[in-house]
Amino acid sequence: MINVYLSKQKNSKNWYMRWVDPETERERWESTRTNIKRDAERIAGQTEKELNEGTYFRRSTISWDDFRERYETEEAVAHAERTQQKINTVFNYVENHCNPKRLVSMNETAISKLVKKLRAQGLEEITIKNSLGHLKAAFNWAKTQKLLAKVPDFPKFKRARSKKVMRGRPITLEELERMIEAIPEVIKYPGESEASQQRKAEIVASWEFYLWGLWFSGLRLEESLKLYWDNEEGICIDLDGEYPMFRIRAEAEKGNKDRLLPMTPEFYEFLDQVPEDERTGPVFNPQAMRRHKDRMLTTSVSNVVADIGEKANVMVGDKGKKDKKTGERKPRFASAHDLRRAFGFRWSRRVKAFELKELMRHENIATTQEYYLEENAQDTARSIWDACEVNRRSSLRKSSQNDDKQGNEASSKVLPDKK
Repeated sequence: MINVYLSKQKNSKNWYMRWVDPETERERWESTRTNIKRDAERIAGQTEKELNEGTYFRRSTISWDDFRERYETEEAVAHAERTQQKINTVFNYVENHCNPKRLVSMNETAISKLVKKLRAQGLEEITIKNSLGHLKAAFNWAKTQKLLAKVPDFPKFKRARSKKVMRGRPITLEELERMIEAIPEVIKYPGESEASQQRKAEIVASWEFYLWGLWFSGLRLEESLKLYWDNEEGICIDLDGEYPMFRIRAEAEKGNKDRLLPMTPEFYEFLDQVPEDERTGPVFNPQAMRRHKDRMLTTSVSNVVADIGEKANVMVGDKGKKDKKTGERKPRFASAHDLRRAFGFRWSRRVKAFELKELMRHENIATTQEYYLEENAQDTARSIWDACEVNRRSSLRKSSQNDDKQGNEASSKVLPDKK
């Protein structure tokens, strides 16, 4: 049994606790932070109880900056690149809205304040919920490292949807064609010379090829920019087998697995238009409006596609980004992911569920069923009405045939036999 005693030091007014650590067999001292003996006895009694129950934890003094550096370099680095980016974003939220000096400063009150600030910023409930999930995971790790005695309680989100719905919708072929037509209006290449106009035509052509490629392939934006003709480190076109395939390395794909997945005939036919001497390097290389040595960043490509969707006025939802000038929320316009949604929607009518799962490269078939196999309400209504119309016409036809038959029988009975 561990016994805790009270003592005073010469240079301090507060009472100190002292006990022998059973692991190191050394005497430990800790301040009760009070000079009132009754309060000190209460704190010592609680500490003695926790020591004997194995629940005692010394209050952490680690700074927020030190905690963030440790978590990002020791734990977060093992996650996928996209997850690391999300963790970085969440930590930035904390610093911008709470500015904690120490890790223990992020208690229930600070977290509640963070939620309030994020709502005021315009973030959706599901986004806030997911952000706090990353923060809670970081705090759980801190507890295992003895940096926190207790993980603070996190708020429950009654308004957050338990079932995700599409933030956008599948766009139609007509809407894609409008986006293609809008590309020259988005690409503002400087200069009126013949060389400048030729350069602009090249940039526009690269974006046309890219949008059609997203439409036919169903690739995620990040995957499309990692698709190569001849580089097997990312996602590679494999034409050696009986059918064309995607060869995907774990580090280049959301599922984090090495995969060999089928390619649709329409995408193969689209790629087959590329001359053989040009089948090297990245398949898609949408070009920037100004010359760059390196390829465009994923975020830059995403922003340009969104600008094209807005210029073409292809609205896919009512909850878009806030206008920086007015503060009002704009409609959500078509993005690169809405082209992927269109791909999934088209092929959900052609193949079985498990085949669609492979085409979409979903980790879980539940994701496929939730987003792409639920019947569209208008399609269902159309099928019902068409079926009723067919049945109604069939009934009318049978009724007419019966009336004609009965009329003929009646006539044969009334008319005299001809001799």
